[in-house]
Amino acid sequence: MAGLGAAAFYYLITVVSQALLSGLAGLTLPTDGTLNPAQLTWTSSLPQLLWIPPLMVGGGLFVGLVAWKLAPEVAGHGTDATIRSFHRQAGRVRLRVPILKTLTSAVTLGTGGSGGREGPVSQIGGGFGSLWASLVGLSDRDRRIALASGMGAGIGAIFRAPLGGAVYAAEILYTGDFEPEVFVPGIIASVVAYSVYSSIFGFHTLFATSAAFANYAFNPERLPLYMVLGIACGATGILFTWMYHRGDKWFASRSWARPWAPAIGAGLASAVFLGAYFAIPEQGHFVSLSSLSIGYGFVQVAVAGDLGTFTYGLIGLLIAAVVVRMIMTTFVVGAGGSAGLFGTSVVVGAFLGTAIGGTFHILFPALVPTTVVAVFAIVGMMSFFGGISKAPLGVLIMVVEMAGSYTVLPAAMMSIFVAYVVTGPYHIYSEQLPSRLQSPAHREEYQGYFLATTTVGEVAEYESEAVPPSMSVGEAIDRAVTHGHAVLSVESPGAWHGAIRLSELLKIPPERRGDLHVVELARPVDLLLPADLTANEALRRMEEHNVDVAAVVSVEGPSQVLGVVTRRAIRAPDAVVTSSPPAR
Repeated sequence: MAGLGAAAFYYLITVVSQALLSGLAGLTLPTDGTLNPAQLTWTSSLPQLLWIPPLMVGGGLFVGLVAWKLAPEVAGHGTDATIRSFHRQAGRVRLRVPILKTLTSAVTLGTGGSGGREGPVSQIGGGFGSLWASLVGLSDRDRRIALASGMGAGIGAIFRAPLGGAVYAAEILYTGDFEPEVFVPGIIASVVAYSVYSSIFGFHTLFATSAAFANYAFNPERLPLYMVLGIACGATGILFTWMYHRGDKWFASRSWARPWAPAIGAGLASAVFLGAYFAIPEQGHFVSLSSLSIGYGFVQVAVAGDLGTFTYGLIGLLIAAVVVRMIMTTFVVGAGGSAGLFGTSVVVGAFLGTAIGGTFHILFPALVPTTVVAVFAIVGMMSFFGGISKAPLGVLIMVVEMAGSYTVLPAAMMSIFVAYVVTGPYHIYSEQLPSRLQSPAHREEYQGYFLATTTVGEVAEYESEAVPPSMSVGEAIDRAVTHGHAVLSVESPGAWHGAIRLSELLKIPPERRGDLHVVELARPVDLLLPADLTANEALRRMEEHNVDVAAVVSVEGPSQVLGVVTRRAIRAPDAVVTSSPPAR
């Protein structure tokens, strides 16, 4: 299903692009996956080119209307919507979403909108996985796995990287963790999707490489250069992440009606396109034309080494193309246009890698011959995305599958993980969570584990705090709020007077809080629990006695009250793990 969905999506993009960008706007754009010189050229002409702005605005208006009337999920890049569905919606995706996402993304990219096809195809594949799980009556847990497997299958198919797509799907859900249960079904789904897709469009790598590239030999002397590439990709990734999130928030905060935002974003992007077209005509308007649609044909030109002799002027054009591409994608996708961020990351990373590799070729021609610059291009495209996606392992495998050679592996490992470290907390997908511990998808699983392994004494240590009987209500409120405690234990040397909740203290009128002491409000607690009792057993006893608060007593030495616990605290035992208990 994911393979057929990816194939239909790719075919629809091709049809729309040929009809509008080629037929109406008169553009000839290079083709990816080939080394044929006739297919690696680009041309444009006036006044036909002036059709680009109305095409882009029309595409944005179409997406806005569909999102407004039928499915708001189709707006944006799609990956965040899929991740959100996994974590917060039990993997559920409405039937209309993958179908409408296919249509709206094809229109966005086919009219020149700057973006990628991998984000939409991950939502399409994930949507079909979710629908299949619901159709055959799978559990919520298995529906989530089907969703993630379908997402990886879509990526594996359209990127022609089945193993990388499956690992990517297990990684992309978190910034510092992965979903191990996705690996096996994800690999199976990705292999099938890749087979279906490639049976239609051919079994070859996404980008064609020359024979000289196939004979590339690893040289450890270049490792510092790949480290520089990783630093540059990480720093540029932080800039792009900042630009995109600022743009996304800006458009979301405007008071426009939903249908207009994607059209306005597309209009701003087309203005940037025209500005670059007339201001930077070098290399056949390379900077402006490479910012349209997917842009993989221009990446193929860079990988094939057909940009011409490397000079500082060419390096400047590549950097300009990086900036223009990031700005246009921010306007198009940030405003709600239906296109991915993965594709733009590939283009930006490839141009950045070519620029850095070309610079090293100028400075160290013997160490970095022209054929090695193509390696910098391929490693750069994945380093850029590996840093901001926080999915370095899946991206690393994709490099090998895209290059068709294991000799690039050490260079890719160095560059990708340096970029990952440089980006630090910055990541492009806002719905990613730090780990499975924070995911609602695993809440019951981890809650059961903590209830069985956490003692009630640990919960009491976190939940309550001892205060003297003479403390005023006002002081007690300040103490509870400052330290984040819901319950206070009223104690004096050798005596325990009871417990009082913060909610009860807050009911006291402000004018009485200075004169009233906590000992006057403390209530005795009927249920005593030993400190070494498991939280699970403590919860059972509290429910059995129908009480919400229990005192926890020591089990070693003289018996004394260590604190108090509530049912709510025991049912949320992750607080014990994620927060340090205050000093007593």
